[in-house]
Amino acid sequence: MDTLFVALTEPRLLPLTVGLLGDWGSGKSSLMRITRQELLKIRDGEKLPSRYVCVEFSPWQYEDYDDVKVALMTTVLDAVGQRVAPDEQEHVSRLRRFAQGFGRWGRRGGRVAVAGAQTAAPFVIQAMDPSIDPQVLDVTKAAVNAVASEANKLLEDPKTKQAASGNDTAEAIADAGRFRAEFAKVVMTLEDVDAVVVFIDDLDRCLPETVVDTFEAIRLFLNTPKTAYVMAANQAVVESAIDSRYPQLRRPDGAGIGADYLEKMLQLKVAIPPLAAPEADTYVNLLLAELRLDNEQFAKVLDETRRRREAGNLQVAFNVGVAGEVLGNVPDDLVRDLNWAASIAQVLGGGLRGNPRQLKRFLNNLLLKHRSAQRRKIALDLPVLAKLMVLEEQHFSDFQRLFDWQLTSPGPIPELAAAEAIARAGATISEPNNERDTPRPDENETADGSSGARRSPAGKRGRRASQQPPVAEDVRAWADKSHVRAWLGLEPPLGELDLRPYFTYSRDKLAFGVAVTRLPPHLQELLTRVQTEVAGARRLACDEIAKLPDDERAQLVEALVEVLTRRPGGPAFVAALELAERAPDTLSGICDALMRIPPAAVPPAQAGNAVRRLPANHPTVSTLLDQWENSDVPGLRTMISTAREAQRLSGRR
Repeated sequence: MDTLFVALTEPRLLPLTVGLLGDWGSGKSSLMRITRQELLKIRDGEKLPSRYVCVEFSPWQYEDYDDVKVALMTTVLDAVGQRVAPDEQEHVSRLRRFAQGFGRWGRRGGRVAVAGAQTAAPFVIQAMDPSIDPQVLDVTKAAVNAVASEANKLLEDPKTKQAASGNDTAEAIADAGRFRAEFAKVVMTLEDVDAVVVFIDDLDRCLPETVVDTFEAIRLFLNTPKTAYVMAANQAVVESAIDSRYPQLRRPDGAGIGADYLEKMLQLKVAIPPLAAPEADTYVNLLLAELRLDNEQFAKVLDETRRRREAGNLQVAFNVGVAGEVLGNVPDDLVRDLNWAASIAQVLGGGLRGNPRQLKRFLNNLLLKHRSAQRRKIALDLPVLAKLMVLEEQHFSDFQRLFDWQLTSPGPIPELAAAEAIARAGATISEPNNERDTPRPDENETADGSSGARRSPAGKRGRRASQQPPVAEDVRAWADKSHVRAWLGLEPPLGELDLRPYFTYSRDKLAFGVAVTRLPPHLQELLTRVQTEVAGARRLACDEIAKLPDDERAQLVEALVEVLTRRPGGPAFVAALELAERAPDTLSGICDALMRIPPAAVPPAQAGNAVRRLPANHPTVSTLLDQWENSDVPGLRTMISTAREAQRLSGRR
């Protein structure tokens, strides 16, 4: 905020256009609001108005029903008009009428187009079909004229008030240059105003036309002395919008002009960095405190947090310890909340890239699930729910894997317990029969089994190795992922808990349905194994499915297809292709399922495997590949075309 505030209060920098740049949810709107509040505090006396005229404008709210340029010009003029002297009011009114007239010019062009359509439509229809019945042509003319009449009503000029002299003075300002000069004169008459600052938000939500119109309004009409414009936006989105607006100006290498356009329009760029880990912790803790404290207590907490933040060091400015210092007796609910929040803060903050909006959304979802469960008399432990939601929000495919294991277990998940043991032992991926990945024994156990000096970690693992059953390869591979290992290390451990009630509140996203849940246990277990990320284990499962009795194989394929259509980007896609390759009688059903998936949802890299694995001469396969190759998805189309061409050249099929 300091950089933006200093820039806006430095007269030598005016006129100024500032780009406040950051990702969605990074806090751009909040930063503009805080800066605006600080500017409004600057005044010569307690009862005098601020030395800054602050204007808020969102082009997104106008793009569907008004000319954005006119809306921006009018909004700024209305704000300036509240501060000008009485003898300057007519000057502002004249500028406002020019802005309204500027909008009417667009409507006049529209009326010309409608009139042309009325004249041309019958001739076009006759040219398309010379034998058309004259009565039909008359009806068509009448319909076109009726539509044109309604369109002209919409495009009619609003009645404008006449000036006091009785003449229409809108024409007194006839072009953009004159408007800018007159607007500058009005602003310079504001002797008690240091600057007119316009805060423009939501630009990255707008259509390309609206983005460009907003910039053009500033450049052509409003960029005058004693003015500043702050534009909050996601830079990549705005650049893309500008590229879309001027596709004819792309360079030979395909690059657009968006980046250069912004460089020219923005004199200063203020980037909003993601929250550092301590800042994210502080933000989450304050959100929880706001829920648990009354207004007076929360005000004390905020004051202390601000005081600590003003020191400039990147440390957690509010936690349980600070709450104790400020409040004395901290409510038990807040202590519990701050404790579980601290246990997941590192992984949560990193996974959500320090984005305030995403952090707040996570907490809202967490508390809504918890309260929904309370309403149904279901006991969910907040720390457990929070830990599961971290995995769900950041790595959904791994969360789905955990749920797949739960489907085959009537209580605690054995695979999760084994994964936690691997994480505790600090294991890495290894051969399936290497049993060094075992849980640690009791920390107080000694070499001779008595309490006393601790044994080395290697010695402890060696002693327990023979006591542990082998760990499945897919469990070991899952636990060896760095992000899963970090998640497994969070408190509390979940391996001994029945997590079925928790998964209930994620059922809107999880891939399970009637076909999956009605499978007998041995087929559910096989369905889980065929979706593993371990290639060897997946192929063994495919071979087992191919050997099943016809009715059981049909049940399992139906369940796999259901998972595939609900979550096409997941491991079920690879499993379906390999199963179709190894069990030919499943080929048609799997291809039919793949054709029901929207092309945009098909993972291009895996789609290329379909060309290599499936028989090209099979009619259903050919239809599927044609659908993908003729789609509007560039990556998918290119992948299939390239793979088919390579297949033809190799002559393998």
